[in-house]
Amino acid sequence: MYGLPSLRGIMVKLSHKPKESPYMENYTVLAIDLAKLVFQIVKTTGFGKLVYNKKVNREKLKELLRKEPKALVVMEACGGSHYWCRYAQSLGHEVKALPARRVKAFRQGQKTDANDALAIATAARQPNMKPARILTTEEQGLQGIEKMRQLLVAHKTAMSNQLRGLLNEFGVVIAKSDAA
Repeated sequence: MYGLPSLRGIMVKLSHKPKESPYMENYTVLAIDLAKLVFQIVKTTGFGKLVYNKKVNREKLKELLRKEPKALVVMEACGGSHYWCRYAQSLGHEVKALPARRVKAFRQGQKTDANDALAIATAARQPNMKPARILTTEEQGLQGIEKMRQLLVAHKTAMSNQLRGLLNEFGVVIAKSDAA
């Protein structure tokens, strides 16, 4: 009466569970918490259901990525992530490197490798999560050269300041310049 739904209609709607599409069920996410030797991997289905959360070493990770059907491989953007992203891409996986600051908000409980990997998997499903750009080997090499140059300039400045201070203690005053 008056266009309101019946109680029976509401109960049917509440009990109706949408069917999982086969596409979503086949869409898996591999979230990897990177480290030097031991990696934590979380695999989830398209609906976010946890398949496994396990530790593997470097060789087992390579083997797992080779054997795994095409998936979304996600990790935090860090020093080693560019290598692993390129490796997973070469095997045909879709890849995302997420900023660590953004992933941190999704971690629950203590900071452990397992919880970090779960947080990465959760963050990967967020529609507004913008991934970091994956550098090519050339870009990474140029970036490394620039960092080494900055380090050399900083060391040169520190050393010249130290020498100037030491000589000043002996009464020798040197001007602050590269020419001096």
